[in-house]
Amino acid sequence: MKPHRRIIELLGEAQRADRCAIAPNSADHAALLRRAHNGEIANPYRGLFADAGYWSRLDPSQQALHMARTLTLMHPRWVFAGPTAAAIHRFEHPWSIHGPGLYIADDVNGSGMRHNTRLHRVYMPSIPMWKVDGMRVTSAARTLVDCGLLLPFTKALAIFDSAFRMTTVTDDEVMAICAGMRRDCTDVERLLAYTDARSDNGGESLIRGVMIEEGFAAPELQQVFADPENPSHQYRVDFMWRLPDGRIVVAEYDGMTKYVDPAMTDRRSIKAVVNQQTQRERCLLAWGVNAIIRLDYDDAVNRASLVGKLLQIGVPRRGTA
Repeated sequence: MKPHRRIIELLGEAQRADRCAIAPNSADHAALLRRAHNGEIANPYRGLFADAGYWSRLDPSQQALHMARTLTLMHPRWVFAGPTAAAIHRFEHPWSIHGPGLYIADDVNGSGMRHNTRLHRVYMPSIPMWKVDGMRVTSAARTLVDCGLLLPFTKALAIFDSAFRMTTVTDDEVMAICAGMRRDCTDVERLLAYTDARSDNGGESLIRGVMIEEGFAAPELQQVFADPENPSHQYRVDFMWRLPDGRIVVAEYDGMTKYVDPAMTDRRSIKAVVNQQTQRERCLLAWGVNAIIRLDYDDAVNRASLVGKLLQIGVPRRGTA
């Protein structure tokens, strides 16, 4: 299909604003739909369009934010909730939580969570509303409650850790919302029991959640080890356990950004980063750590691998001697 100047302008304007394009009239809407049907542009939600190449380069969280910004223009009274609210709040989370679509709060009489194909309505008789980046969104506490009820423990834990690290939200605020609901909030209470604002990133939260689900003792987070002869020379570890026999074991989570993101590597080569990690491990072992394992995202997905590594260094597990 030949280029259409008006469509190019609409898509470019939307892209510069980090949102989707919407048609101001029926002729433009028909032109956008024709190109969407031909696969030239993306049509992620009814009435929302984006250049196909541009859209494919966005991660699922960015896509959710683009749609939310656009729907705010179309429906300014909408209040986003649940996983969509978590993205707007910039809480760290696994991208997979956006697979089902977008979530909005709904104060129309109903019960529980009502669903449509791509738009899910979370009922709440009174909507605690904040405004973030120009979008109406449920409060941090309400967002946590909804995510705790909607998502599996491992995925929700990353959101809880991040929220408690980034905001002033408290356990009491979260439980006050639960107290006013006619739902079992046991899942939310369990998440609060394990929430730790010291968790450095969503990947660490996710893999810690898997450890907990697999029955392992919860680790101490972000513990610092110092050179006895030069206390200013220190290393901080992701996970640490003090075992009953007195040994200290450590697990380090390696996100790929640790090796390829210039902001994380200070523009050093991968070889240089790996060499520094090796030197770091030598120091930790010399300063009192007895064993170190390295974990990555694949270990969170392949639980057998994670279980094997943790058992190898002696991390206590329920049901084992």
